[in-house]
Amino acid sequence: MKRYVLLIIFALTILPLITEAQTWKRNPSSIVYGNGTNHFLGDLGGGKKEAAHFFGLRDLDYQVTRPTWQIGYRYRFHDFFTFRVNYTYALISGKDAASGSLDRQARNLSFRSGVYELSTQIEYYFVKEKGAAKSSFGSLKGFTPLSAYVFIGGGALYYNPKARLDDNSPWVALQPLGTEGQFANPDGSPYTYTYSNTGESLTTPEPYKRIAAMISLGIGMKYDLNKQWALGFELSNRYTSSDYMDDVHDRYFNYEQMGLTPPNSNTLLFSDRSYELIYSDGAITGISDIHVPKTTGQAMRGDPNFNDAYVLALITVYYKLGGSSKAKPKYR
Repeated sequence: MKRYVLLIIFALTILPLITEAQTWKRNPSSIVYGNGTNHFLGDLGGGKKEAAHFFGLRDLDYQVTRPTWQIGYRYRFHDFFTFRVNYTYALISGKDAASGSLDRQARNLSFRSGVYELSTQIEYYFVKEKGAAKSSFGSLKGFTPLSAYVFIGGGALYYNPKARLDDNSPWVALQPLGTEGQFANPDGSPYTYTYSNTGESLTTPEPYKRIAAMISLGIGMKYDLNKQWALGFELSNRYTSSDYMDDVHDRYFNYEQMGLTPPNSNTLLFSDRSYELIYSDGAITGISDIHVPKTTGQAMRGDPNFNDAYVLALITVYYKLGGSSKAKPKYR
């Protein structure tokens, strides 16, 4: 008899736990809205040190952080895993004049671009929330509404870098200007030139595409307010397949020096906006107001060794679809 009593107690204790562990199966779908900021990790702007290329918090420049919006659909297909589809808009920007580096300030380039991103991600919950089971056992009434996850994903994005000469000037799309010699040949085919003093040959890049792929890595947390609503925070790095999101990739190209006609009247204005550096005892001590045009092939307009990236920091709101408690069984 004692054995049966123990089995009954065990069953009544475990059954609510098992049922609660499977509640995600009843309402696995959620709508997710995110709002926050972004930080661009590319060739332009940044801090005093060398450019950062992964999460890059030490290279954060608050003057050029810009807003980000995201809407997504989240589907929980396992106790520890969810799948999400996102549409994201981010206004990214970079400005050498706002950098802490004198080298970058002297280069004096800037840009902004809207980024339209469609992506998916897989989330793994290493801290899983525990819901409140409906039971007469007091020990089962408590719950842990906090959860945390890491994720990996990927997708595609569209960007269109623009710049302006001053705060009162119109924004000009940079890709058609061929700022690094992309239109030295009018049809955009590569153009090869040779230095007469060294014999070194260099070839201009082709016009870049304004569509790129991206891989996302991130971490997040979620706090359940009730059975349908939750709040969260998400931090992610988007590493892209492009090094032209800021229109900057490698070397300067001087159309006039080469005796070539630039593709646009704005090309020369936006290709090279640099000032001369002032040196003292071999160290950079300041920037002059003198502009001496860079020669073709002169480095470094940009760093070709790293592609562009951007960091998103989002406050998220979750709404669980079909989350009415009327459809859920209760244990009394």
